[in-house]
Amino acid sequence: MVHSDTKDGKELTVPLKLLSAGLAGCTADIFTFPLDTAKVWLQVRGEGENTSSSKSGAIISSKQTPVIQRTVHSANAEPLLTKNKIPASETRFNAPKTTQAGAIKMSNVYKGLPLSLKGEKIPKLKGSAAKHYPRLVQPSLKRLGAQIRTGSNLASVAEIGRSKPGMFKTIFRGVQANGFLSLYGGLAAGLQRQVAFCAVRFGLYDSVKGFYQDLFPGSGEGKQIPQRIMAGTTTAVIAVSFFQPTEVVKIRMQAQTTKPKEERMYKNCRSAYRSIFQAGITEAWKGLSTNALRLGVVNVSELVTYDVVKELILDYKLLNDNPGCHFTSAFIAGFITTLVASPVDVVKTRYMNSQPGEYKGPLECAGKLMVREGFRAFYKGFVPAYLRLGSWNIVMFVSLEQYKIAFKKLL
Repeated sequence: MVHSDTKDGKELTVPLKLLSAGLAGCTADIFTFPLDTAKVWLQVRGEGENTSSSKSGAIISSKQTPVIQRTVHSANAEPLLTKNKIPASETRFNAPKTTQAGAIKMSNVYKGLPLSLKGEKIPKLKGSAAKHYPRLVQPSLKRLGAQIRTGSNLASVAEIGRSKPGMFKTIFRGVQANGFLSLYGGLAAGLQRQVAFCAVRFGLYDSVKGFYQDLFPGSGEGKQIPQRIMAGTTTAVIAVSFFQPTEVVKIRMQAQTTKPKEERMYKNCRSAYRSIFQAGITEAWKGLSTNALRLGVVNVSELVTYDVVKELILDYKLLNDNPGCHFTSAFIAGFITTLVASPVDVVKTRYMNSQPGEYKGPLECAGKLMVREGFRAFYKGFVPAYLRLGSWNIVMFVSLEQYKIAFKKLL
């Protein structure tokens, strides 16, 4: 970035840098917003499932569920479970057959379960039950037993280990249910965010970097990486501190597009802003620390990587200072940024999209995410995140350089 600002002897003023960065951010967002929406859909998938707990800490369904107890059975008999009546509206699959005593045949409960479950070995059984148990490869009896003892809905029992749809299937289902425009749900909020965030974190980067280079002068031949990192972190914190509500509204507007229009909480950006500000400043700036951390990581990864890679390409004369150089630098910056920032991004998205009181803070959100869904959950939506960040970085930096060139011609 420093090359393009000084190579022709002209230096853009700070207002023009802010304007260039804001326009470039909006340009990139328009092209990549559907991928960003798909990423949010994947990241919030799983919210609302297994979130209610009993006093003992056991996971239960939010609806009133049947109380299920074990019954004594002989070694040759098929295991049975006694139950209360299950309303048809609360079951999402055909209810297992029952005996005259009102007991559920355990084999029918197990019959629909997938093969991918792992855990404890199944006890050896005789009779017709033995025909069904081999379909399970070491299922987790502890998890299943906990659901049975706490009265979880049998639908959740049958869904243990069921595979989740991937990126393309998630996009297809969302579009099929709510139309293609659902991919652009919250675009207005996204553009507001880009104007504010990009103008600050990209537009002020060169000025702040120069300040730190003067404050902590290093070797003239070095890349002064620490000063660049401090500059990227500083501009990110400034952007988040002033414009965090735009991020909260964007996330919520995107997340609700998975629902039918009549079930959505916010009709437009104005109603979303009104709702969060009515809930208080804390709700409007919800996830400030998490987003500051995430945006600091993203900003440093994007700007420092792009800055250094571009300088290396120009120093070694691999390419000239042209769109090809900008494309290559942005492509590398996008991959590194996605790899580093994805876990923080997932936690930020989950926390901002949560209802008041659901989590005490980002750390609790991260902890529950780890316990409930495992480490891989922190990389949910990685593919659309990379496609989005990679393409966003390419469009952003290439257009930023072109906007700078255009404004320099006006000087």
